[in-house]
Amino acid sequence: MDQKIKISEKHFPHEAFPFINEILDQNEFRLKIVRSRTTKFADFKPPCKINKIPTITINNNLNPYLFLITFLHEFAHFQVWKERKFYAKPHGRTWKNNYSKLIQAMINMRVFPEVLSHRLTEHIQNPKATSCTDTRLYKILSTFDAENKGVFVDDIPDGAVFKTHDGQVFKKEKKIRKRILCTNQKKNRKYLFSPIYKVFPLEKEEYRS
Repeated sequence: MDQKIKISEKHFPHEAFPFINEILDQNEFRLKIVRSRTTKFADFKPPCKINKIPTITINNNLNPYLFLITFLHEFAHFQVWKERKFYAKPHGRTWKNNYSKLIQAMINMRVFPEVLSHRLTEHIQNPKATSCTDTRLYKILSTFDAENKGVFVDDIPDGAVFKTHDGQVFKKEKKIRKRILCTNQKKNRKYLFSPIYKVFPLEKEEYRS
């Protein structure tokens, strides 16, 4: 079976297959599916001395809708590079136009559920650097995860105590602009969390123990 078909079947929504396979057929770049990275979902790398063609890498643990949106985000970077607009801003007007057209094509093909299409229609009016930056969009996307563990720190009340994935205990203080100020209960130090960081709330009795 062709490699592009294998990638489509495992990672993209079925309805997007024709569009994605056409992109993979008509453009020369390497698509690599990699292990999950905590710092990013994906990236686009122009050719270098080692790799003679551009490379798009995407984390392997993204649900199909997030994977598709992330791929289109990076493919829009490829389009900017292909147009030889070397001095275009990474997420400037040229990238936004390319990305918005790609997402709109998917909306027109009814690839996304209605609730997601509605939010994406708003999102592409002025797309952000990542889907994580658009908190409302990312929260909707997370509902399609195979495993929906934890809750967003943005959704627990101020003063609540929670545990992170590595077992550290924090108390939520308040929202400061686009970040959540929290206090590490052992170190008594302040930290800023992304509002869409997932945590595990603790009951008072559980924390005391």
